[in-house]
Amino acid sequence: MTLYCLNPACPDPNNPNTHNYCQGCGQELSKTTQGYLFGDRYIIKQVLGEGNFGRTYLVEDQNFHNRKRVLKKFIANLQGKGLETAKELFKREANILDTLKHEQIPAIYDHFEENNSLYLVEEYIDGDDLVTEFEQQGIFSEDKIKSLLKDLLPVLDYLHQKNLLHRDIKPDNIMRRRYDGKLILIDFGGVKEVSNTRGTLIYTPGYAAIEQMTGHPQPASDIYSLGVTCIRLLTGCFPGDDNENDPIYDSSQATWLWQEYLEKEEIKISDQLSHILNKMLEHLAPNRYHNVKEILENLQESPTYIQPVETSTNLPISEPQKSSAYDLISVIAKPQIFLLVTCFNGSIIIAWLIKYFLYPSSSKPLLLWEKIINYVTLLSVFIILFSFLSYLIFLIKNKNKLPTTIKRTFLASPNHSLKNTQITPTSSNPLKTQKTNSQIPATPSNLSNNHSTIKPTTTISKYNKKIVSSLKDFNFKVIKVNHKGEIIEQENKKSQYFAVELAANIYLEMVVIPKGIFWMGTPEKEGKNSSQERPQHEVSLSSFCMSKYPITQGQWEIIMGNNTSEFKGQNKPVDSVSFYDSLEFCQKLSEAVGIEFNLPSEAQWEYACRGIIDPSQYRQLDGIYIYPPFNFGDTITQTLANYNSTRTYQQENIGIHRQQTTEVGYFSANNFGLYDLHGNIWEWCADDWHETYHNAPKDGSIWIDGYDQYSPMRGGSWAAFPFYCRCATRNKVQRSSRSRYNGFRVVYNYKKKVIN
Repeated sequence: MTLYCLNPACPDPNNPNTHNYCQGCGQELSKTTQGYLFGDRYIIKQVLGEGNFGRTYLVEDQNFHNRKRVLKKFIANLQGKGLETAKELFKREANILDTLKHEQIPAIYDHFEENNSLYLVEEYIDGDDLVTEFEQQGIFSEDKIKSLLKDLLPVLDYLHQKNLLHRDIKPDNIMRRRYDGKLILIDFGGVKEVSNTRGTLIYTPGYAAIEQMTGHPQPASDIYSLGVTCIRLLTGCFPGDDNENDPIYDSSQATWLWQEYLEKEEIKISDQLSHILNKMLEHLAPNRYHNVKEILENLQESPTYIQPVETSTNLPISEPQKSSAYDLISVIAKPQIFLLVTCFNGSIIIAWLIKYFLYPSSSKPLLLWEKIINYVTLLSVFIILFSFLSYLIFLIKNKNKLPTTIKRTFLASPNHSLKNTQITPTSSNPLKTQKTNSQIPATPSNLSNNHSTIKPTTTISKYNKKIVSSLKDFNFKVIKVNHKGEIIEQENKKSQYFAVELAANIYLEMVVIPKGIFWMGTPEKEGKNSSQERPQHEVSLSSFCMSKYPITQGQWEIIMGNNTSEFKGQNKPVDSVSFYDSLEFCQKLSEAVGIEFNLPSEAQWEYACRGIIDPSQYRQLDGIYIYPPFNFGDTITQTLANYNSTRTYQQENIGIHRQQTTEVGYFSANNFGLYDLHGNIWEWCADDWHETYHNAPKDGSIWIDGYDQYSPMRGGSWAAFPFYCRCATRNKVQRSSRSRYNGFRVVYNYKKKVIN
């Protein structure tokens, strides 16, 4: 057993347990092994690791409530000019890391030099690396590898879009965060900007591509290393210290043998994953994937497996046969085909019946043409029965699915509304009834004291369904903060809304959003933004109504009759809903109320989130308006929204991470009187996904000619860092996803004459 000196300046921290004083620095070991105060700020608790270039410690930051941090000491066995060059490279890399704002990359809090040594302070990730996970759980399954790729490829895409390379991707440098299971890419000591000049040789043998080992890394090099990481976790074969006798790589032929190894171990994976990994592992960079988006697209395709062929007289219908049988049923069950088949065969049966009544059968033998008519009629009877059976099977299989026509019907126009439907604020409507002793609360179920309680006069729609109130005013408070999160302005405001009574004490409140013009997205010169948010473009929107809060679980249960949310609570936002679930809710809500509700377009959502009432109050840059990143101002804090405030956006104080959703309306509203637009739950938008805003609509309509398997989600969530909670942030999410981060709110697009 040895005693480890925690003094970071100690050149030789390992001591025999018989020593009282450190052989490296001479300090008393009884003090330096239990904890060490460094720089009058960091209490060093333990050493996390040590390598050729540095030492890593777990520390507590006394300036931030003893929060855990990682302190990295850079050790350079250099002198003179070489040491100065190493210091410059260290500072340059620290500055690069400081620009990275991604929830799956550890944040950099500080970097400094002390006693001729270089130090870096990073975010502490509570979790285990994938090497430890492998040792505890064994080889990774195909599903686990696919999950790994889907989790890490967007991180690589983020780095590559910033023209940066990681250069050291391997299981040791990938951690699984304990509280949410997300994979975190760590150890950016080798990060480098992409260039054509030969760089410093930094790589791990057994994981690096040939071009990286010769000093010419490129984005395809990171893709290669990630591919190697996957096959090593699939096979459990890791390179030895001498990098020889690798059972899955033939260095003499530069050939990977991982598939042969899996076959020998009788481990089956799909052709889809094999193809993806083999392309990632191509020896020459031009033969690999050009970018990570291509890999993500391939991962979405349905996998196929090579299975041994079995012969048996009792085999069930094979999968392709089942698919073909169901395709035939689907074709016959189409309304046009079903009607054609029924009418044609029905006419044959009717003709036979007429013939039978006009010319009853006799004892004479049937003529040939009579036999043919009988057989054709019998066949027609079977065809009609099969058609009805097919239609019934089709309805049963699709009873819980939205018809494909619903999507295009709902997404067709930003100004759709049911004909002749009105929400009338006056008493002239003959259908109007006075509701006695009733109150419509400011939140869906009397949960917040942020608003005044209102007693509206209500009307019933002409469809005689849910009770819809007339337009009424409500009051709310708006807070603005500076870049330090300090409140600089508080203002009481008023807006209008109407309410739909879904059940006793459960209301859907729809706030009127005035028409306006704004600049959607973020300009290139703003700084902390994404290429997905550009080009910034001017959008002109008509007035519409948006739900005051995200749809709650109470509202969802009334309309849908179930609740699969992870974070239960009637006044919490519904979570774990897919895009299609949200559309189905809109359809059923529309049927129940008698006016048409829908998901907002991206333009409507961002306009409503920003709450722009007077554009002239914002500064311009090259003729384009520059808005604050949040509707509260330059930043957000834990008192303004529910998000992961353990990382900061500007100079605000570090806050807490609640690790679940909060009740809607708990925080302050924006200028329009809408709540929970930052954090709490990601919100679905109706648009197809588009990588940029090139050719985006300028009227705020729903943009549907893009990737129709994905939709944008906006606003961030309870788990998101502040950068992802900005007004302009766009998140590409597969429409079938039912993540616990997913929710939505609804809009009602009315024409000017509908509401006065």
